[in-house]
Amino acid sequence: MTAPAPDAPEVPRTEPQCPNCPHPWEAHDAIARRYCAATAAGQGTDRGCVCGTAADHKAS
Repeated sequence: MTAPAPDAPEVPRTEPQCPNCPHPWEAHDAIARRYCAATAAGQGTDRGCVCGTAADHKAS
């Protein structure tokens, strides 16, 4: 077993990303998890997103 170099930069951990929206999987509540899982099971249907806060969904 080799030890890492002492001056090696720490690699940031990445959270699992939802395959259907731009939010991390851990940011999903029960409804959002179910919604995104159903979207993933569909045939490429773009259903939008129910995750996040109202501010996340404001039109630009």
